[in-house]
Amino acid sequence: RGGTGLISSGVPKPLLVPWAAKVAGKWALDNYDVIPTMGDELALKTMQNAWQKQRDDAGVQGTAVHHYAEAFMRHGEVDVEPHLAGFVQGFIEFLEKWQITPVLMERKVANRTDHYSGTFDLFATSPLLLTLEQIADGWVVQIDLKTSKSVYGETALQTAAYAKAEFYVDDDGYERPLPKVYKTFVAHVTPLDREGDNERYEGKPLGTSLYPLAESPEQIDEHYEWFKHAMATAKASAARDKLARVPLELPEEQEAF
Repeated sequence: RGGTGLISSGVPKPLLVPWAAKVAGKWALDNYDVIPTMGDELALKTMQNAWQKQRDDAGVQGTAVHHYAEAFMRHGEVDVEPHLAGFVQGFIEFLEKWQITPVLMERKVANRTDHYSGTFDLFATSPLLLTLEQIADGWVVQIDLKTSKSVYGETALQTAAYAKAEFYVDDDGYERPLPKVYKTFVAHVTPLDREGDNERYEGKPLGTSLYPLAESPEQIDEHYEWFKHAMATAKASAARDKLARVPLELPEEQEAF
C-alpha cells in the first residue's frame, strides 16, 4: 500500500471533523440565497461534500506546484500559470537562499520487507544543512514539499518511510539503492502574494519556509518506528471493518442418535 494512505488511515486527525463542519457552514452562508432553489436533498448533499471539494481543489493546486518546482530544478526555468507564479517564485528563492542542490526528485520508492511504496519529493545536499564532510561521504537531506494551509509533525512518518525504503526506480525502470539520508525537513510552499488567500495563509511566512523533522539518522529510525505503528493501525482497521457484519443464526436442531 501507499505510505501516505497508510499514515492517513493510521494517524488520528481530530481537527478534521470541526474543519469539515466549518467548511459546510461557510458553504451554507455563502449560498444562503441559492439553497431554496436547490431542494433539501441536493442542498444537504452539496453541503456535506463541501469539505471534499475544498480538499480536492487544494490537491490539484498542490500537484501543479510540485510539477513546476520539479521542472525548475531539472531545467533551471519554467513557464508557470499566473495564479501559481507566487508559489514557484518563492520556492526558487528558497532554493537559492538555502543553497539547495537537488540529487533526486519525484522518485517512486518501495520497501518489500514492510510492504509499502510511495513517491518522495526531493533528496538534496546543502552546506547550510549538512557539513561538507557529510556531503563528501554521500549523505543527503530529504525535503517534503507541502502547499497546505499548515504543516504537521506527522510528515515525519512520511519522510522516514521514504528514507527507509529499500530502493527507488530510475527513469529506465530499474531499481536503484537510495542515498543515505542524514536529516529530514518539510518545506511549506506558500504564495508570495496573499491577495485572495488571506484566510488560508493568515499568519504564515511569505514564500517557502523550511521546518526540521529529523535531525539525525537515529531520529529517522525513531520516526520510522512511528510509521510502522501507524501502518499496523491502518491494516488492523481494514481487518476490523470486516467484523460484526452478519449476525449468527441458531443452528438447526440436530437429530439425536
